[in-house]
Amino acid sequence: MALTLESEQRLTEVGLVAFYENKKDAWLASAQEMKNFCTNNFPVGAQIRRDDVAKAFHPVLEVHEDFRVFRETEKLRGKFWIKDFADLIIDRTWDQLT
Repeated sequence: MALTLESEQRLTEVGLVAFYENKKDAWLASAQEMKNFCTNNFPVGAQIRRDDVAKAFHPVLEVHEDFRVFRETEKLRGKFWIKDFADLIIDRTWDQLT
């Protein structure tokens, strides 16, 4: 599901929007890798959607060192933080992905 205003507000409150902004070039590169992965592994000609790319991002974000440390430091324990952050990345980078 795409980023909602409620999710964006929650991410802002805990500092995850600033965390994204501090490394947005790296997140853009990661988003491009995830979109490329989907393009290369989905059926030929399939339309790749935002949610497809965000879903592919989840296992990467679960183990991403900087993101994991941030979540531990801020005590962000719920899985929804991973989903919401993936949605934020895709929302902010989608128009730049090829």
